[in-house]
Amino acid sequence: MRLTAAALLSAVAVSAHPNPGDKLNKPPVHPNLDYLEAGLEKYLPETSYTLHEWNNGYIPEECKKIVTGGVDAGTHFNPADIQTFDVKYDDCGDPWVFCHHRNSNASIDTMARQFGKLPIQMRQWVRHVIDLPDKGRHAYEWDGTVTFFAAGDHMMTVIAHETSHSLDLSGAYPDKSLSNSDRWWSEYDQDSHVPDPYSASNAIEDVAQNTVVAIHDSNVPGGYPSVEPGWAGIVHQLHLVEAEAREAGEGNSVLIPGHNKQCTHRMPASKPVPVSGSGKRRGAAPDVSLKSGVKVIDTSDRKQKHSGCKLTW
Repeated sequence: MRLTAAALLSAVAVSAHPNPGDKLNKPPVHPNLDYLEAGLEKYLPETSYTLHEWNNGYIPEECKKIVTGGVDAGTHFNPADIQTFDVKYDDCGDPWVFCHHRNSNASIDTMARQFGKLPIQMRQWVRHVIDLPDKGRHAYEWDGTVTFFAAGDHMMTVIAHETSHSLDLSGAYPDKSLSNSDRWWSEYDQDSHVPDPYSASNAIEDVAQNTVVAIHDSNVPGGYPSVEPGWAGIVHQLHLVEAEAREAGEGNSVLIPGHNKQCTHRMPASKPVPVSGSGKRRGAAPDVSLKSGVKVIDTSDRKQKHSGCKLTW
């Protein structure tokens, strides 16, 4: 087979930057991002919400898959211990479906309150929020669903990080995905540092941690430089995330609450399935279809379903 010059150039372009899963070799600006928590908690406003619990023997298919080890083989929970809630926020016509373990370290209100502090144009890229009990705190994102183990208060940086994975990998940004784009690597190459040691895991984690920094920079008075003397070490990465966020919002940054008053897109909930296979009588399955006229986010062609995140805090 003979390759044309255009095909050869295309092949070169595809391999022009490292694999987004490769470890990075730049030093961290700071040991962790915990020092950004107070600013996010103070300056990201809460969004009013209401709760409605499912009590008819159904659970979202994706929640059931995750809690029973279908994504992470080390996770083993009984779906019967999961409480499913519609969480309806004032800034979107359709609710989010949360899956909350009855023995979770956090309450459903703790989870709903913190998730609601994220800007609507970030939240709309999340399918489900799951919180499960555990001895150690960790989290990951899979196909738009964010799962937290041993969740609690004061975890805005973690919620922002996991949500950022979905924006990156599910196609929110003009460069889809940002962590696998020439544009990202071009800016990364101009910087001397990454935000923290976890950012150096790979480009996917680096984009997510830089997004947390960008949310702080965009919403807290004085921005990131007000708390980080070494901010210039990541300035190109940071400014690219902020630029992509403005482009994704068509001029309104997806990182700033209130730039869009209502959701414009939504990742739909997974279909309701029976909690168990028993013959126990169930009511009609909940209707989880989107009804507010938003653009539906389709992840069927998402190349990397699992972010591979192993974030602890």
